[in-house]
Amino acid sequence: MRCTLAFAAIVAAAAAATPDGSSSVFDFPEYPPPLTPPPNQTIADSVAPLPANETGGDPALAGLKIHVDTGKYGPPIELVHAYFNFWPTGVGVSSNGRIFTCFPRGNGTFTLGEANSSTTEAPFPNQDVNTPPAFANALNPGFSIATDKLLFVQSVVVDGKDRVWALDTGRPRVNGTVLNAATPGGPKLVGFDLNGTTIATITFPTVVVAEDSSLNDVRFDLRGEGFAYITDSSPQHPGIVVVNLTSGESWRHLDGHPSVSAQSGFIPFHNGVPTYLHPPIAPNSITFFNRFAVDGIALSADGEFLYYTPLAGRRLWRVPTSVLKVQPSSANPNAAIVANQAVQDVGETGSHADGLETDDQGFIYLGAPEHNGINRFNPSTGLVEPFVRDPAIQWPDTLSVVSLKSGGNFLYFTANQLWLSPDYQNGTDLRTKPYAIFRVPIEGGRATQTA
Repeated sequence: MRCTLAFAAIVAAAAAATPDGSSSVFDFPEYPPPLTPPPNQTIADSVAPLPANETGGDPALAGLKIHVDTGKYGPPIELVHAYFNFWPTGVGVSSNGRIFTCFPRGNGTFTLGEANSSTTEAPFPNQDVNTPPAFANALNPGFSIATDKLLFVQSVVVDGKDRVWALDTGRPRVNGTVLNAATPGGPKLVGFDLNGTTIATITFPTVVVAEDSSLNDVRFDLRGEGFAYITDSSPQHPGIVVVNLTSGESWRHLDGHPSVSAQSGFIPFHNGVPTYLHPPIAPNSITFFNRFAVDGIALSADGEFLYYTPLAGRRLWRVPTSVLKVQPSSANPNAAIVANQAVQDVGETGSHADGLETDDQGFIYLGAPEHNGINRFNPSTGLVEPFVRDPAIQWPDTLSVVSLKSGGNFLYFTANQLWLSPDYQNGTDLRTKPYAIFRVPIEGGRATQTA
């Protein structure tokens, strides 16, 4: 029986290799019939000859066009402002095109400003508001002071009514040390009309914002009483701070929840290089990029969901704002539990994200420092989509959507090369001035959340 089978196999092989080539053992399709490929898979792809030094001088190779990544896709970016003095974090743009910006406070003379030309900034609303009597608390070493002046504005946002809001962490850096906040009175949320008039100053009790809290970004829901949602990026107690804009009361939600916490051992890659925190801890171990917890934040266009993501992580989360608006108290003893249970994991983002933003079409824009670009989450499909990518987008920090009265809808964003700053480069500043604000056109307009 075995001999018969072996002989049959030899005959079959001989038949497959006939001299006229009509049939061969290789005569079958490698892939099944093609279907429609996934969209966006080749938007950054091209072909081009390699430089002469990469082909070894071989003329047969020199003229070949090799598949390459162009590093670009999406709408063209437009440089609208260059920073030559302080490095920026935030940007907010009013409907008449005024650009407001903020700067981490070291020895900078102002922390909240406005672009007064394409390459310069001026303090907003004036220098006096930006000049506290002191930064360090002489009576309480290691702490800053309580003051109505601005200490360290981390985020500036123009809301749906064209008002400017400054989020003051209350924690300036002095001699390389980030001071603890004096609470209440140091950390605060301050609102201004476009003419510079202060319309609101909201401070926080210590049970809401602790001395080592790290207030990061804020979004506004102006429906009804009006609420503000603030991310606390502190790794010690990450969470969401909720502010009732009518009463001035504030409370916390999602304290220590996995969705707001930094991913342990997280290592991002920027321009293809892994980024660690420096200096290393004795005895020369590596500190992973896990210092910052929940960071980017955005409201859905209808105000029903709050989207957020930790800086040290690559997942997007959301929670209904209806549960966040319920203040935990003896009258609502289960409010915190209900909020924790309502959190939804939206999925992977592909890059960690610093800033998030919304437009009135429902897209959630996601800064993508690891891609030198900005992606967006489409709630109608549940997928993250590529939006714009360019080698000049070196760490997109804060995003701001605006519908200009002069015409056009735009997404503005800062690019500040954050991972090249001394905190991440063993005390050496590898950034190159100028820092930048770019903008790109978008289909949708500003989501105002006002009705």
